[in-house]
Amino acid sequence: MAVRALKSGGVILYPTDTVWGLGCRADDPEALDRLYALKGREGGQPSLVLVDAEGLLEEYTHPVPDIAWDLLRENGPGCRPMTLVLPGGRDVTPALLAEDGSLAIRVVHDPFLQFIIRGIDVPLVSTSANLTGQPTPGHFSEIAGSLRSGVNHVCVTGRDRRGAAPSSMVKLDALGRIEILRP
Repeated sequence: MAVRALKSGGVILYPTDTVWGLGCRADDPEALDRLYALKGREGGQPSLVLVDAEGLLEEYTHPVPDIAWDLLRENGPGCRPMTLVLPGGRDVTPALLAEDGSLAIRVVHDPFLQFIIRGIDVPLVSTSANLTGQPTPGHFSEIAGSLRSGVNHVCVTGRDRRGAAPSSMVKLDALGRIEILRP
């Protein structure tokens, strides 16, 4: 159902590898506009995207600095997820790119998320399932009713688990210089 909703331009509420998220296809600007309206978020604040395999970094960003591969190797399954902000974002809705053209992207290892991403065959937008300015909910029961009723599909998976800490976030420039955005 989640894949079908996303393929038809919908917005879903789903458990990520960190917290509950709102998502849509990364190549659908109308769905992204609906997601931001639902969240009460103004444009100009890009969201990150999720991919299901490391090799996709090169498909959606260029160049991928060598240090990115080292960071991913050190941050594999079982570690706190890491979002990389990489230069030269491409083949996604332009609103997902920062002013400098970078794209925030995370490789997921969770089988449920990989299933969704493979089903839509593009990255999945991921933003926390809270209204803008409100705390990130730690459990499904804490998600605002307006978000639950405003999406096209609510995933059943993961409703009983507590959310984890948000991902760490590291920005890399084309030369591989590192800036830690979120430890």
